[in-house]
Amino acid sequence: MITNRRLTFALLAGLILIAWAAHATTLFTPPLVPDGDNQLDCYLLNVSGQTLSASIEVLTHEGVVLESVASVLADEQPRYCKFVVEGNKLHFRGSILVRQPGVGSVSALSAE
Repeated sequence: MITNRRLTFALLAGLILIAWAAHATTLFTPPLVPDGDNQLDCYLLNVSGQTLSASIEVLTHEGVVLESVASVLADEQPRYCKFVVEGNKLHFRGSILVRQPGVGSVSALSAE
């Protein structure tokens, strides 16, 4: 037989799980500085096995959002990638990359 105390506990536990699953987590990369014709790319991979939402922003060293996309040219002075992801950050792998046209990747770091 379910007592009022057990029912209350079960309802609270359910609400906590729902709230935890619905929260957003923010990840940032360390700074990288592209120059010349290079560009800064931000990459995000969902490794959870389920569909989760996410957004990507490229920021200047002052924290100004340049774009809400994954790639910005060096002359816009990008420095960081910001990823806002649904749920637990362990479900995502983010990285920042400086890419040189005609050459490829010249440096990369992971988000935390």
